[in-house]
Amino acid sequence: MDIEIDKKTKLRLLCYLPISALGFTYLVLPRNAGIGVLVFAVIQLACLYFIAPRKKPLLMFIPLFILALNSFISANAMWRVPNLFIALALYGVMTLMMAGRFSPSEKSLKLCIRLFKCLFNPFRYYAEPVKWCFDANRDSGKQNAKTVLRLLAAIGISLPCLVVLLALLSSADAIFSESLSEFLRAFLRVISVNVFAKTLFGFFVGFYLCGLFYSIYRQKEEKTGERKKKSGDLLILNILLISILSVYTIFVVIQFKYLFANGSELPYGLSYTYYARRGFFELLFLTGLNITLILITTWLTEGRTGRWARFTKVLSCYLCAVTFVLLISSFYRMWLYNADDGLTRLRFLVFGFLIFESIGLLFTFAHIIVPRFNIIAVYVCIALVYYLALNVVPMDSIIAKDQIDRYFETGRGGVAYVTTLSVDAAPQVARLVDVDDPMIKYEIDSYFEHVSRHYAELVPRWQRWNLSVSRFKSLQAVKE
Repeated sequence: MDIEIDKKTKLRLLCYLPISALGFTYLVLPRNAGIGVLVFAVIQLACLYFIAPRKKPLLMFIPLFILALNSFISANAMWRVPNLFIALALYGVMTLMMAGRFSPSEKSLKLCIRLFKCLFNPFRYYAEPVKWCFDANRDSGKQNAKTVLRLLAAIGISLPCLVVLLALLSSADAIFSESLSEFLRAFLRVISVNVFAKTLFGFFVGFYLCGLFYSIYRQKEEKTGERKKKSGDLLILNILLISILSVYTIFVVIQFKYLFANGSELPYGLSYTYYARRGFFELLFLTGLNITLILITTWLTEGRTGRWARFTKVLSCYLCAVTFVLLISSFYRMWLYNADDGLTRLRFLVFGFLIFESIGLLFTFAHIIVPRFNIIAVYVCIALVYYLALNVVPMDSIIAKDQIDRYFETGRGGVAYVTTLSVDAAPQVARLVDVDDPMIKYEIDSYFEHVSRHYAELVPRWQRWNLSVSRFKSLQAVKE
């Protein structure tokens, strides 16, 4: 049943709406927003403390603060858009927790569907705040609501007609067209279209967040029913696993003989470097397929007993061990790439992914032995920790340091690549200022000039204050 919320809660939600709308517009939407994003997160936590029916789910603000911290400590813009979607998913999980409809032990598919519905629920309640404004006097409120709807309908009909009429008259008379253009230019000087569009988007976000937390009080009880338990054919599963593992066993033997041992003679015409560096992404793809196969097998055989069921578990454990060898092989191949060419963003991300995938593989092994926990929820948590780590680790600075160290040690390094990185790399790039090579000097000067021009074009605003940009400006002052 739907729950009718009290007037006090409605008033709090009505206050939360404009605070969120204006806060998002003023703090988050400015170009290159920095500390403003972090301030917006603090304001959100303060508001939700008074709105939330349960306080414990507000712990979800820990990862939200880490996402907001990225805008403050780093000028790398590659995480800005993904962070919005991750933050939206975290808001959805927090809402479900406040409504008492989130349990990690529940089936993952059911949770995903519930989260998906939760994120679309606010669109059903966009008109609710407007209705609440007329609740004080219900009779006059209904009349006022009708008047507002009539006005909106009149505006909606009139605007297209005016646009067509002005376009035709401008085409018919040059003087009228010039007068209209002058009026529009004067209007745009007074009213910024950019600010107006951002304000509209800010209120879109405000209404969405208000509807999201209003939906907590409007949740309906779900019908529960027993579902037929899936059961896999052990004969088919075992034959499939044995055939796959036979091929993998041969592959693992070759890995230990030629790649890891590095002592056996390779076939004619095949160099060790070429052999070791080839096939990284194919192996990475296979590890994902193997984990998927293990999860499906565990799901289909859950609760099964008997020697064939135990044999399936043994095969799954062996496949898990083989997958770990594939991960080690992938890591070693990527290490060889890095030793030859140095770090790049892609290689940095892959190294981190392999480390966290190996952690997930350990939990997969435990899930095969004792399938009593939600392994998908564990994967999601591991992925979230990995993503949050990327938000706070100075990736561009680490990459620049690796490439520039290689340049000083060997005389070759990806200096040209370093100059394509964000301003986070500026302290490392500054180490090359006194290099004698004219080509390197030109690239470094171009890098500093480009970054300086980019930030000089931005109007100084406190919302844009960023630690990385601040360090760059200090370096620029010393350089000059």
